[in-house]
Amino acid sequence: MGAMTSRRLRMCAALLLPGLCAWICTPGPAAFAAELRVVGWIERVRLGIEGLPVAAKLDTGADSSSLHATAIRWFVRDDGDWVAFDVAGEGGQKASFERKVVRIARIRRTTGEVQKRPTILLGVCLGSVYRLTEVNLSDRSGFDYEVLVGRRFLAGHFVVDPGRRHTVEPDCRETRAQ
Repeated sequence: MGAMTSRRLRMCAALLLPGLCAWICTPGPAAFAAELRVVGWIERVRLGIEGLPVAAKLDTGADSSSLHATAIRWFVRDDGDWVAFDVAGEGGQKASFERKVVRIARIRRTTGEVQKRPTILLGVCLGSVYRLTEVNLSDRSGFDYEVLVGRRFLAGHFVVDPGRRHTVEPDCRETRAQ
């Protein structure tokens, strides 16, 4: 082997080996999935410290979460804009919530129309995971599920299996005050 070919092989090895080692040593998707809870595309969740049980669609195509809220009332406190609203849960249960508005979401509908929705922080319990997440309030009366849980809540905690439903029950014993 010539000096030039030998030098090229050493250069290739020097360039490729670190990347190859990183690729071999990095856990693949199966390793990450082992750490994540597999859930179905339809699950029961509990909302807020109020713990209202609600049927939810888990949607990895949606960035944020959305909640069907009625009687939305805006008001102002010293720290900014707030909303009070009502939510109907399973079995006719109802709960009233008051939350600070963290931003106004601009949601593009499939028709191309842009809707402006108040967005709040709300605790959501799915399985044994309770997390505060941004939820926009909207009229979801035309949909089958009161809650749409998006990627921001699911990422890093859950894998959604579209062939499964009702795989976990909400069981969050420790909730944080909101």
